[in-house]
Amino acid sequence: MGRVNELSRNAVLVLAGGRGRRMGGEKLTLAVDSELILARVLRRVSGFAGEILLSVAPDQVRYVSGVLSGIISQYGIRTVVDAAQPLHQATSRPDGDEPLSGPLVGIVSGLEAATSAWVFVCACDMPFVSEAVVRALWKEGDKRASVIVPFVDGYYEPLHAFYNKSCLPEARSLLAAGRRKTAALFEVVRTSLVDESHFSHLPGFRRSFENINSKSDLERMADSL
Repeated sequence: MGRVNELSRNAVLVLAGGRGRRMGGEKLTLAVDSELILARVLRRVSGFAGEILLSVAPDQVRYVSGVLSGIISQYGIRTVVDAAQPLHQATSRPDGDEPLSGPLVGIVSGLEAATSAWVFVCACDMPFVSEAVVRALWKEGDKRASVIVPFVDGYYEPLHAFYNKSCLPEARSLLAAGRRKTAALFEVVRTSLVDESHFSHLPGFRRSFENINSKSDLERMADSL
């Protein structure tokens, strides 16, 4: 079986534990025309997912099991509660603000729960995630690495990337040390960068990496959803 077709053996982890402070509410509840952005993301990833995992914070479980029960059933989703929280629960940020959290925590929990070695990670507020772009990323990425990440416009795209279970020890160590930036992982494990030249032939490829960080972002995206 070719590398492109092997994509369907991998899991997809949708991160939904973010607080969305700039949005004024959790991104998990974002909707356009009464349809959750999450539902749009799930439709897009379902075409290439061997299994779908949804990473949520502990206080989101009731919402997921209640309001989202239909979506969970429709896509056969396994909910992954943020089990990595105890690693950093008592560790404050250097500025003394709040306990450490962030995508790396959800990635660790998702990798621990996945049945496959490779997991594609995206966020619940990325309604344009493109199967064509993800397939190109998988095809061009070095499978000997622990992370396969796009490098677009001079920046990593860590929430549109593949992670292998082999990076778990280093990821756990970073969290235990209070380092929550996902990009810090790329410094300590073998990482395969896939630059935008491998996507540039795909129409509108940059939209695959777009997410919603503010109400103005949501309003702008609503016009094209």
